[in-house]
Amino acid sequence: MHKLPFCYLCGKNFGPKEKTTRDHLPPSALFRREDRDIPLVLPTHEACNAREHADDELLGLLIATIQGWPLPTKHRYMQGDVIGGGPGLRTLSKQLNLPRFIIRCVRGFHTALYGEWLPPDTHNALHPPMRCGLIDPSTGSATDPVQAGNLVDGLLEQHALFVSVIKKNRLAGRTDKVVSRNGKCVYECVWAKSDDGLFACIFGLKIYDWHRFGELAGYTPRGCVGVYRPRTGRPATGTTETDLEFPFPNRDELNPFGD
Repeated sequence: MHKLPFCYLCGKNFGPKEKTTRDHLPPSALFRREDRDIPLVLPTHEACNAREHADDELLGLLIATIQGWPLPTKHRYMQGDVIGGGPGLRTLSKQLNLPRFIIRCVRGFHTALYGEWLPPDTHNALHPPMRCGLIDPSTGSATDPVQAGNLVDGLLEQHALFVSVIKKNRLAGRTDKVVSRNGKCVYECVWAKSDDGLFACIFGLKIYDWHRFGELAGYTPRGCVGVYRPRTGRPATGTTETDLEFPFPNRDELNPFGD
Protein backbone atom coordinates (compact mmCIF):
# COMPACT_ATOMS: atom_id res chain seq x y z
CA MET A 1 0.00 0.00 0.00
CA HIS A 2 1.25 3.47 -0.90
CA LYS A 3 1.61 5.55 2.27
CA LEU A 4 0.28 8.96 1.30
CA PRO A 5 -0.79 11.85 3.57
CA PHE A 6 -3.77 12.63 1.30
CA CYS A 7 -6.78 10.93 -0.29
CA TYR A 8 -6.07 10.30 -3.97
CA LEU A 9 -9.75 10.95 -4.81
CA CYS A 10 -10.42 14.29 -3.08
CA GLY A 11 -6.83 15.43 -2.51
CA LYS A 12 -7.39 16.44 1.12
CA ASN A 13 -4.92 15.46 3.80
CA PHE A 14 -6.09 12.86 6.30
CA GLY A 15 -7.03 14.24 9.69
CA PRO A 16 -5.94 12.44 12.88
CA LYS A 17 -9.51 11.22 13.61
CA GLU A 18 -10.83 10.73 10.07
CA LYS A 19 -12.02 7.32 8.91
CA THR A 20 -9.87 6.06 6.08
CA THR A 21 -9.92 2.92 3.98
CA ARG A 22 -7.84 1.23 1.32
CA ASP A 23 -8.91 1.39 -2.31
CA HIS A 24 -7.76 -1.48 -4.51
CA LEU A 25 -7.28 -0.09 -8.00
CA PRO A 26 -8.65 -1.44 -10.27
CA PRO A 27 -11.13 -3.04 -7.84
CA SER A 28 -10.89 -6.72 -6.95
CA ALA A 29 -14.39 -7.37 -8.32
CA LEU A 30 -12.99 -7.17 -11.86
CA PHE A 31 -10.51 -10.02 -11.41
CA ARG A 32 -10.59 -13.76 -10.89
CA ARG A 33 -9.41 -14.82 -7.47
CA GLU A 34 -6.10 -16.15 -8.81
CA ASP A 35 -5.39 -12.78 -10.45
CA ARG A 36 -6.04 -10.49 -7.49
CA ASP A 37 -2.40 -10.27 -6.37
CA ILE A 38 -0.54 -7.96 -6.44
CA PRO A 39 -3.00 -5.02 -6.27
CA LEU A 40 -2.30 -1.32 -6.34
CA VAL A 41 -3.63 -0.04 -2.99
CA LEU A 42 -4.16 3.64 -2.26
CA PRO A 43 -5.52 5.31 0.90
CA THR A 44 -8.88 7.12 0.64
CA HIS A 45 -11.60 8.55 2.82
CA GLU A 46 -14.40 6.02 3.35
CA ALA A 47 -16.99 8.41 1.92
CA CYS A 48 -14.93 9.08 -1.22
CA ASN A 49 -14.41 5.40 -1.95
CA ALA A 50 -18.06 4.40 -1.44
CA ARG A 51 -19.27 6.48 -4.41
CA GLU A 52 -17.58 4.25 -6.99
CA HIS A 53 -19.06 0.81 -6.34
CA ALA A 54 -21.90 0.80 -8.91
CA ASP A 55 -19.55 1.26 -11.88
CA ASP A 56 -17.28 -1.46 -10.49
CA GLU A 57 -20.12 -4.01 -10.42
CA LEU A 58 -21.20 -3.29 -13.98
CA LEU A 59 -17.69 -3.39 -15.38
CA GLY A 60 -17.06 -6.69 -13.58
CA LEU A 61 -19.99 -8.25 -15.46
CA LEU A 62 -18.73 -6.93 -18.79
CA ILE A 63 -15.25 -8.32 -18.20
CA ALA A 64 -16.70 -11.69 -17.16
CA THR A 65 -18.62 -11.76 -20.44
CA ILE A 66 -15.51 -10.97 -22.48
CA GLN A 67 -13.49 -13.67 -20.69
CA GLY A 68 -16.24 -16.30 -20.93
CA TRP A 69 -16.55 -16.75 -17.16
CA PRO A 70 -19.72 -18.09 -15.50
CA LEU A 71 -22.07 -15.21 -14.67
CA PRO A 72 -24.02 -14.85 -11.40
CA THR A 73 -27.69 -15.63 -12.10
CA LYS A 74 -29.03 -13.65 -9.12
CA HIS A 75 -27.06 -10.47 -9.68
CA ARG A 76 -29.21 -7.34 -9.69
CA TYR A 77 -27.98 -6.44 -13.17
CA MET A 78 -28.74 -9.88 -14.56
CA GLN A 79 -32.48 -9.36 -14.94
CA GLY A 80 -33.66 -9.59 -18.56
CA ASP A 81 -31.47 -9.23 -21.63
CA VAL A 82 -28.78 -7.12 -20.02
CA ILE A 83 -25.63 -9.18 -20.39
CA GLY A 84 -24.17 -10.90 -23.43
CA GLY A 85 -23.14 -9.85 -26.91
CA GLY A 86 -24.94 -7.50 -29.29
CA PRO A 87 -27.89 -5.49 -27.90
CA GLY A 88 -27.49 -6.96 -24.42
CA LEU A 89 -23.95 -5.69 -24.07
CA ARG A 90 -24.95 -2.27 -25.39
CA THR A 91 -27.75 -2.13 -22.84
CA LEU A 92 -25.37 -2.79 -19.98
CA SER A 93 -22.72 -0.42 -21.32
CA LYS A 94 -25.30 2.39 -21.36
CA GLN A 95 -25.68 2.04 -17.60
CA LEU A 96 -21.92 2.08 -17.00
CA ASN A 97 -20.05 5.37 -16.86
CA LEU A 98 -16.88 3.90 -18.35
CA PRO A 99 -15.08 7.24 -18.85
CA ARG A 100 -15.58 8.02 -15.15
CA PHE A 101 -14.06 4.64 -14.24
CA ILE A 102 -11.09 5.18 -16.57
CA ILE A 103 -10.24 8.64 -15.27
CA ARG A 104 -10.52 7.34 -11.70
CA CYS A 105 -7.91 4.68 -12.57
CA VAL A 106 -5.71 7.23 -14.32
CA ARG A 107 -5.83 9.49 -11.26
CA GLY A 108 -4.81 6.58 -9.05
CA PHE A 109 -1.94 5.53 -11.32
CA HIS A 110 -0.76 9.14 -11.55
CA THR A 111 -0.66 9.34 -7.75
CA ALA A 112 1.15 6.01 -7.47
CA LEU A 113 3.77 6.95 -10.06
CA TYR A 114 4.40 10.57 -9.13
CA GLY A 115 3.19 10.99 -5.53
CA GLU A 116 0.86 13.89 -6.32
CA TRP A 117 -2.88 14.45 -6.52
CA LEU A 118 -4.56 14.69 -9.92
CA PRO A 119 -7.79 16.73 -9.65
CA PRO A 120 -10.94 15.18 -11.18
CA ASP A 121 -11.47 18.19 -13.47
CA THR A 122 -8.03 17.84 -15.10
CA HIS A 123 -8.33 18.44 -18.84
CA ASN A 124 -8.42 15.07 -20.62
CA ALA A 125 -9.51 13.25 -23.75
CA LEU A 126 -10.44 9.60 -23.24
CA HIS A 127 -10.80 6.85 -25.84
CA PRO A 128 -12.49 3.92 -24.04
CA PRO A 129 -12.47 0.35 -25.43
CA MET A 130 -16.07 0.79 -26.64
CA ARG A 131 -18.36 3.62 -27.63
CA CYS A 132 -20.09 5.14 -24.64
CA GLY A 133 -23.53 6.68 -24.25
CA LEU A 134 -24.25 10.16 -23.00
CA ILE A 135 -25.58 10.58 -19.46
CA ASP A 136 -28.42 13.09 -19.11
CA PRO A 137 -27.75 14.77 -15.73
CA SER A 138 -31.40 15.73 -15.34
CA THR A 139 -32.73 12.17 -15.62
CA GLY A 140 -29.68 10.01 -14.99
CA SER A 141 -30.48 8.02 -18.14
CA ALA A 142 -28.10 7.20 -20.98
CA THR A 143 -28.52 7.20 -24.74
CA ASP A 144 -27.06 4.83 -27.30
CA PRO A 145 -24.52 6.92 -29.28
CA VAL A 146 -25.44 5.23 -32.57
CA GLN A 147 -29.21 5.69 -32.17
CA ALA A 148 -28.67 9.30 -31.12
CA GLY A 149 -26.48 9.94 -34.16
CA ASN A 150 -23.65 10.92 -31.85
CA LEU A 151 -20.50 8.84 -32.31
CA VAL A 152 -19.25 9.40 -28.78
CA ASP A 153 -15.70 8.10 -28.35
CA GLY A 154 -15.72 6.94 -31.96
CA LEU A 155 -12.58 6.09 -33.86
CA LEU A 156 -10.92 9.48 -34.09
CA GLU A 157 -7.48 9.86 -35.66
CA GLN A 158 -6.04 10.73 -32.25
CA HIS A 159 -6.70 7.16 -31.11
CA ALA A 160 -4.22 5.68 -33.58
CA LEU A 161 -1.76 8.49 -32.81
CA PHE A 162 -1.80 7.75 -29.08
CA VAL A 163 -1.32 4.03 -29.76
CA SER A 164 1.74 4.69 -31.94
CA VAL A 165 3.28 7.08 -29.39
CA ILE A 166 2.99 4.48 -26.62
CA LYS A 167 4.40 1.64 -28.75
CA LYS A 168 7.30 3.71 -30.03
CA ASN A 169 8.32 4.94 -26.59
CA ARG A 170 7.89 1.49 -25.04
CA LEU A 171 10.44 0.16 -27.51
CA ALA A 172 12.74 3.09 -26.69
CA GLY A 173 12.39 2.42 -22.94
CA ARG A 174 10.73 5.80 -22.43
CA THR A 175 7.49 4.98 -20.61
CA ASP A 176 6.31 4.90 -17.00
CA LYS A 177 4.41 1.74 -16.11
CA VAL A 178 2.31 0.11 -13.40
CA VAL A 179 1.66 -3.65 -13.68
CA SER A 180 -0.70 -5.25 -11.17
CA ARG A 181 -3.23 -8.04 -10.66
CA ASN A 182 -1.01 -10.90 -11.83
CA GLY A 183 -0.16 -8.92 -14.94
CA LYS A 184 -3.81 -8.68 -16.02
CA CYS A 185 -3.81 -4.90 -15.50
CA VAL A 186 -1.20 -2.77 -17.25
CA TYR A 187 -1.02 1.04 -17.29
CA GLU A 188 1.66 2.68 -19.39
CA CYS A 189 2.24 6.34 -20.16
CA VAL A 190 4.69 8.89 -21.56
CA TRP A 191 4.89 12.68 -21.37
CA ALA A 192 4.84 14.51 -24.70
CA LYS A 193 4.98 18.21 -25.59
CA SER A 194 1.87 19.69 -27.17
CA ASP A 195 1.97 22.29 -29.95
CA ASP A 196 1.80 25.03 -27.31
CA GLY A 197 4.96 23.72 -25.65
CA LEU A 198 3.20 22.31 -22.57
CA PHE A 199 3.48 18.68 -21.52
CA ALA A 200 0.59 16.23 -21.64
CA CYS A 201 0.52 12.59 -20.58
CA ILE A 202 -0.46 10.00 -23.22
CA PHE A 203 -1.54 6.72 -21.64
CA GLY A 204 -2.82 3.23 -22.39
CA LEU A 205 -4.76 1.01 -19.99
CA LYS A 206 -5.29 -2.74 -20.33
CA ILE A 207 -7.55 -4.91 -18.16
CA TYR A 208 -7.72 -8.49 -19.41
CA ASP A 209 -8.99 -8.46 -23.02
CA TRP A 210 -11.28 -5.45 -22.73
CA HIS A 211 -10.23 -4.26 -26.17
CA ARG A 212 -12.82 -6.81 -27.33
CA PHE A 213 -15.71 -4.84 -25.82
CA GLY A 214 -16.25 -3.15 -29.16
CA GLU A 215 -16.23 -6.46 -30.99
CA LEU A 216 -19.01 -7.96 -28.87
CA ALA A 217 -21.09 -4.79 -29.09
CA GLY A 218 -20.85 -4.66 -32.88
CA TYR A 219 -18.20 -1.95 -33.07
CA THR A 220 -14.58 -1.96 -34.18
CA PRO A 221 -12.31 -3.47 -31.47
CA ARG A 222 -9.94 -0.96 -29.94
CA GLY A 223 -7.78 -0.59 -26.83
CA CYS A 224 -8.10 2.10 -24.19
CA VAL A 225 -5.94 5.19 -24.67
CA GLY A 226 -6.14 8.85 -23.73
CA VAL A 227 -4.34 12.02 -22.78
CA TYR A 228 -4.49 14.42 -19.84
CA ARG A 229 -2.70 17.62 -18.93
CA PRO A 230 -2.30 18.64 -15.27
CA ARG A 231 -2.45 22.32 -14.45
CA THR A 232 0.82 21.90 -12.56
CA GLY A 233 2.60 20.53 -15.63
CA ARG A 234 4.72 17.43 -15.98
CA PRO A 235 5.82 15.82 -12.69
CA ALA A 236 9.57 15.99 -12.10
CA THR A 237 9.87 12.22 -12.48
CA GLY A 238 7.58 11.93 -15.52
CA THR A 239 9.36 10.24 -18.45
CA THR A 240 9.39 12.32 -21.64
CA GLU A 241 9.01 10.90 -25.15
CA THR A 242 11.98 10.03 -27.33
CA ASP A 243 13.22 12.36 -30.08
CA LEU A 244 14.51 9.44 -32.15
CA GLU A 245 12.80 8.32 -35.34
CA PHE A 246 12.82 4.58 -36.03
CA PRO A 247 10.45 1.88 -37.33
CA PHE A 248 8.51 -0.19 -34.78
CA PRO A 249 5.89 -2.96 -34.97
CA ASN A 250 2.33 -1.62 -35.09
CA ARG A 251 0.07 -4.06 -36.90
CA ASP A 252 -2.80 -3.47 -34.46
CA GLU A 253 -3.04 0.29 -34.87
CA LEU A 254 -5.92 0.70 -32.39
CA ASN A 255 -4.57 -1.27 -29.42
CA PRO A 256 -1.52 -0.01 -27.45
CA PHE A 257 -0.94 -3.51 -26.10
CA GLY A 258 -1.52 -5.34 -29.40
CA ASP A 259 1.06 -6.48 -31.96
